[in-house]
Order: sequence, then C-alpha cells, then structure tokens
Amino acid sequence: MTVLDLARGAWLTLRNREKVLVRMFHPEDSERLLEFFIKGLSPDSQDLFFAHGLDPDLVEWIRMEPNSDRVFRLIALKDDRIVGYAYWRDQITRPGVPLLSIAVADSHQGIGLGTFLMNCLIDEARRRRMRGIELHVFKHNQRAISLYKKLGFEMVGQTVDRLQWVMELKFDSEPRSFSGARETV
Repeated sequence: MTVLDLARGAWLTLRNREKVLVRMFHPEDSERLLEFFIKGLSPDSQDLFFAHGLDPDLVEWIRMEPNSDRVFRLIALKDDRIVGYAYWRDQITRPGVPLLSIAVADSHQGIGLGTFLMNCLIDEARRRRMRGIELHVFKHNQRAISLYKKLGFEMVGQTVDRLQWVMELKFDSEPRSFSGARETV
C-alpha cells in the first residue's frame, strides 16, 4: 500500500467479506469524524481511544492539522460513514518515533480493519525513515495489546499516571513487505 494508493483510496475486503474504503483524512471529513467519535464508538471505546473526551474542539483541532511530514491520518469508510480512524504524529520529545493512535467502530472490530490500518501506519512511518513507532494502551485493553504484540510492538514502560503501557515497534534496516487484501479505486 503506497501513499498514492491511500490518497486515492483503496478498497479493503474485511474478514466478514464487507468492503470498506481506506484513504487519507481530509479536512472536509471533520463532521463525519465527530459523528464517528460520538455514534460509532461505544462509551467504553471512546474512553479507550481518548480518555479526555471527544468533542467538536478536538475535531476542529484535527481538521486544522493536515497530513504532513509530521502527521499521517487515515480513515476507513463504509457507505460514506467513518468506521475507522488512525494516525501517527511525530513527537517533539522523541523525533523520528511518532506516537500512534487508532479507533475502530464497535461494529467493525475483530474483522481485520484495525490490523490493516496499523500496517498502513507502520509502513508509512518506515517509508519516511522513522526509527520506530510508539503507542500508549490502557493496561486492561487486552484485545489491543494482543494485536500490538502480534505486529511486533514491545512493552517499554508505562505512562506517568501508570494507567497505560508504552509500547514501541523499533524499525530495523530491513524493509518489510505488507500486502493487505485490497483493490485500488
């Protein structure tokens, strides 16, 4: 999957045979993103994604920060509705090791969408010659921890509040090959 594929959009066939369009986030997706945060995620999923609350101010901040050398955002769409949102942002304190975050609608969890989005983010960070990628995950979120370990992330510490594990995937010099089931639009 290349950035050009994601700029145009790429169709992904999930394990339940449903197709979703994965593409880069655009500022005009903001209203759909807020709807996704409020209606696509259960309260528990909202808390796991962003413990400080999901509101119009957050979405406006996301809208104002476009994809760039320091930020890479993706969405997954089903029938013009966002069912997945994932991004990484390069860290000021650890340049070259961006911080990753992901949310998948409750209706689309466990069928391959999260894995695909994660692989796209990892591949783009590698393509941009980042040194690795980091994420924070609540210690009780075993489902996510299992996925992250499967993708090669290792626990390297915990957040200051001790509620989340800090996990990192360090990149070696060998490029990896990821090929998800997809069709390019």
